[in-house]
Amino acid sequence: MADETSIGTQRPVTPRIDAAAVGLLRRRSLANLSCMGHCAPAVIQTLLDASHIDAPGLVKACGGLPGGIGNAGEECGGVTAPLMLLGVRHAHDPLDNGVPVVVYKGHALLRRFTASHGTVLCREIRGTDRLPLRCVDVVRHAPEKYAGILGATTANAISDESKRAFRRLHQHFVENRFHCANAVLEQLRSTVSADEQLRDAMSGFVGGTVFTGRTCSALTAGVVTLGAALGGIEHSRFRVIRMIGLMVIGGDAFADNYNEFNKTMNRGHRLSRWFAEQLGSTQCRWITRCDFSTDSGVSQFIERGTIQRCRTLADRVALEVDRVIDASIRSS
Repeated sequence: MADETSIGTQRPVTPRIDAAAVGLLRRRSLANLSCMGHCAPAVIQTLLDASHIDAPGLVKACGGLPGGIGNAGEECGGVTAPLMLLGVRHAHDPLDNGVPVVVYKGHALLRRFTASHGTVLCREIRGTDRLPLRCVDVVRHAPEKYAGILGATTANAISDESKRAFRRLHQHFVENRFHCANAVLEQLRSTVSADEQLRDAMSGFVGGTVFTGRTCSALTAGVVTLGAALGGIEHSRFRVIRMIGLMVIGGDAFADNYNEFNKTMNRGHRLSRWFAEQLGSTQCRWITRCDFSTDSGVSQFIERGTIQRCRTLADRVALEVDRVIDASIRSS
């Protein structure tokens, strides 16, 4: 059985976003990146620092998100890490027009991120450069995007049509007592302790990241659980410099032994490959064949009984994650 992961129950405060505070956030982000070496952990650590929260378990849980959720090139860690903290903050807020507040906030985050970087996909940001220099800019600015969204009105982040569709889909999930990510955490409760804060952090990972049909949220939960159960935290500038040096010469900078987060990212990558082999894709919209932003897409999802397929899929992910955790513990 894995060691229990204690994340705590503290709630994030709203970081100040005046000019001086933005400068501090940017410098803190770069400082964390320089001793962690990966995007999502550096961003979440910066946000935790700004919120005066000590939550190493949440940092470990982010360890598999770099490289686009298990190094699969999908949603950037500069999006997924802030979305986790938005979940911690807003998971228990009253619904807004029948839609969870974290969905509004998540869509606002995606819009701001896309406006800055042209995409939310890691593979498109990173490109083919040997050194991921564009990722440095992402990490530097991601915390201020989160802070800006906290203090902003986000009701217009979703179109009226999408609000109607999301409201129906959310109600369908509630009636069937199903949430993509938390279904995986629930199945793994005897293997890894998922406290309330981790469950809250995953609240925005539903319907392929706030109902956008991107990476299956059950898969994302599996990657996060691997970090929570088995991950470590890197905090060495020397080791990060060595990792960068390996990138320069074309070496295997992401080998397990060069960075504590590499281990989780690599496990997450193997889980992502397994998932794609089993389902044909990692994308929710491809698996469900539904567009959740439209009423017709939600109708198709409901009328076809697709939620049962999603429930079975979440169970399969949980079983595979449990197998990986058990094998890792036995071999350690």
